[in-house]
Amino acid sequence: MGVVYDLMNETNFAGLSEHEEMLSDSARVDAYHRGIHRNVEPGDVVLDLGTGTGLLAFMASKAGAKKIYAVEHSDFIEVAKEIAQHNGFTNIEFIQANSREFTPPEPIDVVLHEQMGDELFNENMLENLLDLRSRVLRPGGRMLPARFRLFIEPVSFHEAMRVRRFWNIELPDGIDLRAMERSMVAARFDIGRTEQIWARPGSVASTLGPAAPILEFDLHSLESAEALPLNHVVERTASTDTLVDGACVWFEALFDDQTVLTTSPLAPVTSWGNRMFRLDQNVAQGEKLRLHVHLDKLVDPSTWTVEVL
Repeated sequence: MGVVYDLMNETNFAGLSEHEEMLSDSARVDAYHRGIHRNVEPGDVVLDLGTGTGLLAFMASKAGAKKIYAVEHSDFIEVAKEIAQHNGFTNIEFIQANSREFTPPEPIDVVLHEQMGDELFNENMLENLLDLRSRVLRPGGRMLPARFRLFIEPVSFHEAMRVRRFWNIELPDGIDLRAMERSMVAARFDIGRTEQIWARPGSVASTLGPAAPILEFDLHSLESAEALPLNHVVERTASTDTLVDGACVWFEALFDDQTVLTTSPLAPVTSWGNRMFRLDQNVAQGEKLRLHVHLDKLVDPSTWTVEVL
């Protein structure tokens, strides 16, 4: 999947439309602006991984970096070069290459990146950043952001946004679909319905209980991707009678203790999406819901599973 993503990335972020969405994401832009200006120091040598439009490199330059290596393996780097020229940036060197094939001529003080996919890992984040940490980052150097939390939380939707399983849909006039759950006829047409859906922005009303990450790690100290556990149990107690629509995925990226970027469905909308594993299960107040989460292939969230215990 890592190789596949390298190939896909050359087209996934190679159009203006994708960058329009990211540059218009004020939560994303503001968090990076604060994080960079709080953590890049005058005189730093910076590597911007996957520079795209060059935004992070430009912010690092404004924060006082001495030199920035802006690495991008797609042709979109030409757009970044033109923006840099138009805005008078002279301390940024643009390199069109896969980061794993580039070695800067000097040690790097700060590695900047925005390598987080919707489910955190699916843009080759760990492979790319752990490679740069081992090869180019000076001892004591920083990665921004470096600390991450991954959440998979049982959530309830607003009633108007709810999409229930076919046989659980309530209809007027006493029309009953419950028999369709075991219908051999209906089973013939169960094509393309998925147990993983995208939660529409604004659809989540609440989590079942206080949210807690299933994974927390720091890129400065993480030994390898294999060091992350793949099996987790999520246990939450319902504070009220509710319908749990599913288990929703989001992440937090921490630049420092005061600068946190979150993609929670209960926070302001970002350019990241929220995958949800459907549950469609009623729980009563005080009832415990226990879920087994298996992260089969970290870089391919379609292989992840969430099952009720």
